[in-house]
Amino acid sequence: MYFEFVPTLTERSQIKPQIETNPGVVQQEEKLRLVTLAWWQQQELDLIELPNTKQLMKLRSQLLQTFEQAVRPIGLLDRFKTMGVIVSWWEEAYEESADLKRLESRGFKGLIDSWVESIRDEIEDEDRKSAQKFDPLSHKIVKKLVPEYLQELEETEAEIARLEQEKEAFEQGDEGEAEDGETVNFVKELEGQLKDLKHSIKDAQKRIKVLQGSNRKKGSIKYEAKQGRDTTELEEELAELRSQVEPVEGEISEIEEQLKPYYQILEALREVRKRLRELKAQLVERLQEASEALSLEEAQQLVLELFRVDLLAQLERYVTEHRQLVIAAVENWWDKYRVTLGEIEQEEEGLSQDLGKLLRGLGYV
Repeated sequence: MYFEFVPTLTERSQIKPQIETNPGVVQQEEKLRLVTLAWWQQQELDLIELPNTKQLMKLRSQLLQTFEQAVRPIGLLDRFKTMGVIVSWWEEAYEESADLKRLESRGFKGLIDSWVESIRDEIEDEDRKSAQKFDPLSHKIVKKLVPEYLQELEETEAEIARLEQEKEAFEQGDEGEAEDGETVNFVKELEGQLKDLKHSIKDAQKRIKVLQGSNRKKGSIKYEAKQGRDTTELEEELAELRSQVEPVEGEISEIEEQLKPYYQILEALREVRKRLRELKAQLVERLQEASEALSLEEAQQLVLELFRVDLLAQLERYVTEHRQLVIAAVENWWDKYRVTLGEIEQEEEGLSQDLGKLLRGLGYV
């Protein structure tokens, strides 16, 4: 019996998307997911009673047995992969995170409290924080307990990103790059000009300040006039200095006006970064408030939902691995059998004819 690839399949790269979107594949995977959800709903009662029964190992055995009975008839995953879904989930929830152990000993609200405590410990432990072993914001309880807090963080970080872009755009100016390809910092150029201009009139400004001083300021025009001395030369000096300084001061004012929006961006950036630091410092407090506000039933539903999400993630991992094996198998068939036997024979016949013509032309036939 021979099979051919569908006519629409003309390239190897089409195999993966066609399998992933195939109605039969999608339907079978969704069926497995729905059966898993129905099975999980039946197991939730035993999980709810776990703080009372204290029978973790019995629960593990029950989950393994009933899950296989529920999903094996679908036929998508073999027995070992089916068992692997539960084993992997159990290893994560029992061995790695110890969530099931804490649930057994502390109950649902106690488990949530332990999550909050672990986040607090992580934040306060500077050694572990510096090693960046764990991001408190990534903990699964944060998204569920304080979604509005995460929204505030996201908006604040977005505002920082926007201001940083404005800052960078201002620094680049209209030119962006110099002729040699190096990045031009428009702000530094302006600040350099500003510094040079201020330095160039520094002494003159000091002298003007003296000349314009009160009649008590020795060396000022008013002081000399009060002493009955002629101030003509001093007044001429003042006028000359003003003629030199005023145009430069005008340039300085223009540059300062150009830089004003930039400094406003910097100030806004400082304020938003400060707000972000304050928000991050509020994480544990926000979590504690949200945790304390939960009823026992709400705590149960929250924990069960998080367990269910983790289980479905394990299921998806195994389904994805299975799907990849199918894709790899079809791609292997493509590599081997894309050229049909008929095409090979036809090509050989054409080559034989060409060879016959060549031999006849050379006088061998």
